[in-house]
Amino acid sequence: MNVRKYLVLGSLALAGCQSPVDDMLNNNFVQIKAEPAPSQIIGFWTGNMGPYLASLSFDKSGNGYFCYSYGTADVIQKVKYSEDTIFIQDGTRLTLDAVSSDDLKVSSNYFGSTVSEFYSDNERKEASEYCSTHVRT
Repeated sequence: MNVRKYLVLGSLALAGCQSPVDDMLNNNFVQIKAEPAPSQIIGFWTGNMGPYLASLSFDKSGNGYFCYSYGTADVIQKVKYSEDTIFIQDGTRLTLDAVSSDDLKVSSNYFGSTVSEFYSDNERKEASEYCSTHVRT
């Protein structure tokens, strides 16, 4: 196979993947109004998203924080819950797929729709040191 065929096949493979760049460039976080959060998601949650140790937190208004740590990078962003979607201040979003008293499953439409599982962590024992210390909830 020549290089051109590889490029065409690669382009077709990526065509079905949504890029976060579209949402980031069309960021409407400020215009989104948070909905009251379902009682099951209120609190602090910790899980892994790839190599990132990540935490989500929500208050009853549907506002909260998304925090993650990896290596020397530590990031906190605001989030809003609305219509089973978690909108992140950078314009990206997560879909709330399932929730119980112990775990929360979210997915992303980016790069193959990966599913991440978060666990109830109100005592912040599993969260990164940075997220445990710096997230207000």
